[in-house]
Amino acid sequence: MMPTRALCFELFGDYAQFRKFFTNMSPLSFSLPSRTALAGIIGAIMGIDRSINPECFSDGNCFIALRLINPVKRTKISQNYLKTSSSLKQVYDFKEHKPTNVEFLKDVRYRIFFSHEKETLYQKLKLLLSSHQSIYTVSLGISGCLAGYEYLGEFNLHEIPAGSEIEINTVVPFSSVDQIIYSPTQNLQKVVIPAIMKNNREVIKYEEILFEQNGSAIKAILNDLSYMVERLGDIIHGI
Repeated sequence: MMPTRALCFELFGDYAQFRKFFTNMSPLSFSLPSRTALAGIIGAIMGIDRSINPECFSDGNCFIALRLINPVKRTKISQNYLKTSSSLKQVYDFKEHKPTNVEFLKDVRYRIFFSHEKETLYQKLKLLLSSHQSIYTVSLGISGCLAGYEYLGEFNLHEIPAGSEIEINTVVPFSSVDQIIYSPTQNLQKVVIPAIMKNNREVIKYEEILFEQNGSAIKAILNDLSYMVERLGDIIHGI
């Protein structure tokens, strides 16, 4: 999708956990929310049933960009899991505790840009954001990490052609990066996160993404379009 405008809001919370689903004994968190997690958060605000969420927010009909506002900070909190079988009564009459160190992200704040080719969905989200409402409770990965949000407004987007030297403010797929112009003061990170997930939580596509851990802009040359956000001045790219 090639958007001409986007809604912008900032999502924040004390703690977040975007759990790496391939870990069991010591749950770890991705460094930032994936596109699938952001689609779930936006779907929660709009009240979209999770059974149709992936189809509503596919990369063909929906544009989502993510900017880190606060640096990535991690902490571990010890939690007691209960060892139970499938019997419901064992939830109350459990035999063993299972102490587990759980990794969380701390003091998170993200700037989200959103556009959709379906006007009714776009306008519904705009109405909910502007009136600070949500259909379902908004959380950052898991239900215990509640989130707040601040609506910044609706902004026009101006295309920046491929091959331009830019300072990009958002997370960017590594496949879109032609050249990085390094700065010694930056802490660049490259991670693999889920990009497309089925309703049964089966990941069918992963994406390698690049970001600056402290939220600074990355000077780079991209091999595809990026966008300048009017009035805000952010340069963004979809994930």
